[in-house]
Amino acid sequence: MINFRRGLSRLLERRAQPLNKKTTVTVTIVAALGLAVATVWAWQSSELVGLSWWPIILSALLAAPASLGLKSAEYQLCARLAAQRPTQSHSLKIAVLSSAANLLPLPGSMIVTVRSLSESGSTYGKAISASAVPGISWLAITWVVGGFAIVIEGHAWLGTLSVVAGLLVGLFACRLFTASETKEPKVPLAFAIIAVEVGWLGVSALRLSLAVAALGIAISPTQAVALSVAGALTVAIGFFPGGLGLREALLAALSPLIGLQFNIGVLLGSIDRLIWLSFLAVASAVLALFAWRSNQAFLSEGD
Repeated sequence: MINFRRGLSRLLERRAQPLNKKTTVTVTIVAALGLAVATVWAWQSSELVGLSWWPIILSALLAAPASLGLKSAEYQLCARLAAQRPTQSHSLKIAVLSSAANLLPLPGSMIVTVRSLSESGSTYGKAISASAVPGISWLAITWVVGGFAIVIEGHAWLGTLSVVAGLLVGLFACRLFTASETKEPKVPLAFAIIAVEVGWLGVSALRLSLAVAALGIAISPTQAVALSVAGALTVAIGFFPGGLGLREALLAALSPLIGLQFNIGVLLGSIDRLIWLSFLAVASAVLALFAWRSNQAFLSEGD
């Protein structure tokens, strides 16, 4: 386990090194332009006449806040694995910051979590292990459940591959979890982790279902769950900013396999991303406002 921590530390340090400014700007511009062009092409070729706004509003007011709430709950679990008990407000702050950090061309979410746990008293190695358990568990659950959904949709070989990959990753997550040094009872903590990560999968499927509904198309729950595998695949790559363009490409590639058109996959990915980024911008602004007001109050007390 020590070797794992050292290896993961070296990996994070290498991947956390900021790209030079020119490369970062180039990657972001190319990814954004490519996504914009693909979205315009997909809309024109789909022959859709318009968008239904109620699924977009529902996603922004329900699904997006649920995603942020689960992100906050996930940080709470990471902290408990590191024998910490952060406040709800601190967990929500880290959830916003880590979600925003995922827009960078590096594994931003995990870096923010590790740094926060380290600054709160954990060693770097313990912080890495604690941060990795929920994330790896989410990958395992998504690949296993999503794989079964893909099998149900008629592609046994791809679904089986996803299930096998998920089981292997799940075994690795179990090993990390059992090696954690938390003083809490591990069985309830394990169920809490599973519950949060299953919740992540459910909310991800809900967001994609609402994005498809905005296009005036109905999909089954198994189709939505199967599409969630695309999001899990982009997590492991972490080079494109937030999987910008890559997630949409994977959604488009999976769509024909589960009965949706290729261009519909591009559009639903773009809609879901725009809703999430808009919500995250508002959440970040609110967080910044509260931080500014707290600072002003502190200065006033000092006077």
